[in-house]
Amino acid sequence: MDSTDSDLLDLVSEIYDCALKPDIWPQIFERIAIRVGTVSVALSIHDPVVNKARFSSTWNVPDGAIERYNQMYAAINPVMTSGWFCAIDEPISAATYCGPDEYFSSRFCREFLEPLGWGDAIGSHLMKMTNRYSIFATFAPRYSGIIGEEALAFVRVLSPHIRRAVTISDLLDAREFKGSMLESTLDLLTVGIVLTDEKGRIAHANRAAEEFLDASSAIRRDGDLIVARETSSALELNTAISLAASGQTTDMPASGIAVPLRSIAGRELATWVLPLDGGHRKIWAAPLSARVAIFIRELGDTVPFQGELFVKRYGITPAECQVLMLLLQGMTVSGICAALDRRETTIKTHLSNLFAKTGTASQVDLVRLAMSVVAPAMRP
Repeated sequence: MDSTDSDLLDLVSEIYDCALKPDIWPQIFERIAIRVGTVSVALSIHDPVVNKARFSSTWNVPDGAIERYNQMYAAINPVMTSGWFCAIDEPISAATYCGPDEYFSSRFCREFLEPLGWGDAIGSHLMKMTNRYSIFATFAPRYSGIIGEEALAFVRVLSPHIRRAVTISDLLDAREFKGSMLESTLDLLTVGIVLTDEKGRIAHANRAAEEFLDASSAIRRDGDLIVARETSSALELNTAISLAASGQTTDMPASGIAVPLRSIAGRELATWVLPLDGGHRKIWAAPLSARVAIFIRELGDTVPFQGELFVKRYGITPAECQVLMLLLQGMTVSGICAALDRRETTIKTHLSNLFAKTGTASQVDLVRLAMSVVAPAMRP
């Protein structure tokens, strides 16, 4: 992907405008869809245990499709468990993730996607919470085949910006933003986010950021300023804040300006500094005197949700995971066969593999083991 592509740079800038004026997301989605050759786009949160999704913003999704999806097809969506297997900001093709034959022959594809005229999809995971994940998804026309690398590469460039725009939108409490993706999960957000002016004066800090500022030996609050404790880190951080506040959005690295914070003792942190000064961002952030967003996290810190730990611990495949999730919902083997439109021998092979991998000998033992991991997530 050519980083000098003027349309791409303009699109990135407008994505950050969405953080402060979320009602323009559909316009941005349409531009992305035209660029990658897709016909529908959505931002949503998925829970693979209860098999439900909440959609915060969409483009070209027909009326009734979301309700029908949650009522009849979420449970048999072969990509529902992808949050447990895929990395943040790394787009996947749904058909490639499942296997083309498995995906296109699935009941989900035949009964839900085909009538909508949809086929393969690009999915890019934006965030993982305790029992849910958020995802940007865009569907290709039904008969266009498997989505290619060029389209995936384009979404790969945009994904970090979409993720940060969604996060900033909630923190700024943008009034038009309805059904915020983070509204019900902000308490689970372990990334610290601080909004500052061009001098590093703090306008807002989320709960995780306040904990970092209070407890860390690498970064702290000095009056109303955010400062790094170690001298060279402090200089780097101040320089990054000044550059981000200068309005040179297109010169920013795709991941923001990264500043490692060397710890004097204890926790080691890193920050990513991003601008809030373009277009609608400037207007909406003005009341907070905020021009810069600083993301803080502990080096090496990852918080996978329980299911992700489970599938990695036992080497469970996506197909096996889908069978397991349906078992957790109380389905029998025959019910799973009907739901997935698969032969009983196929489902029993998946069960056999699950028994062998987890060291269990029966469905009861398997479900009990899985519930011991994902039970905290079993809520609507």
